[in-house]
Amino acid sequence: MARKIKVSRKKIRRPDEFLTLSDRLFKYISENQNIAYGVVGGVVLLLLVINLGIYTFKTRQAGADLLLNEAFSVLDTPLAAEMTQEQILKGAKSFSSNEQRNQEAIAKMGEVVKKFGSSEPGLEARYHLGALYYNSRDFNNSISNFEGFVKELKGRGPDFEYLEYSAYLGMAKGYFEMGDYAKADEYYQKVLDSKKADAYNAEAMLGAARSLIKLEKYDQAKEKLIAIVGTYPGSIYQELAGLELAGLSKAKSAEKSETKGETKSKK
Repeated sequence: MARKIKVSRKKIRRPDEFLTLSDRLFKYISENQNIAYGVVGGVVLLLLVINLGIYTFKTRQAGADLLLNEAFSVLDTPLAAEMTQEQILKGAKSFSSNEQRNQEAIAKMGEVVKKFGSSEPGLEARYHLGALYYNSRDFNNSISNFEGFVKELKGRGPDFEYLEYSAYLGMAKGYFEMGDYAKADEYYQKVLDSKKADAYNAEAMLGAARSLIKLEKYDQAKEKLIAIVGTYPGSIYQELAGLELAGLSKAKSAEKSETKGETKSKK
């Protein structure tokens, strides 16, 4: 029969052999206290920096939204002539003219762009600046802000995509008012070439036709005007296109009469 040998626990247990993970960690910390404290301090500092960044971002976003809302409230403020007796008695704010209201809105929107230009509120303010400058007939600043808006859209995702073609339309109208009909036609065409700008197609097609008339490209203009009449029956665009077609027809008749007169005089 085999003989039992009694071995003490001290002999069985060798140093570091069956230590748990927590035992090893505790031992490491005990032996390397300075390193451990440094790591813990670094983690705490990192968390503080992250939280501070989140807080700063939220605070800045709230400030941008507040300033943008102030700008919109200016646009919602009535003109003195539009106020009710009740509003007058309450001392509600009003503007004496649309131009005065536009100028204050431009100042507020400009402040949003200056302080928060790269944020979404800043981007939205830049778009509205383009429209406000157009309404004030400052076409250079209107085009400049619409251009800046479109450039900032790159990499922003689809949130503002619907406004991109509205900005192109605004630029086209600005160029038309300035007499740069080739540029106007170029930007009207950007709208027409897109499959995402259906809401603006009728206005862009009419604008392009008018630009082509100014450029004396009458046949191309006529094609667009006929397309409007066929595509948008019963709309204001059909009516306006009809007037342009009538104008083209009169111009051609006058041109033919002049040509006949010149031919007779030569004879």
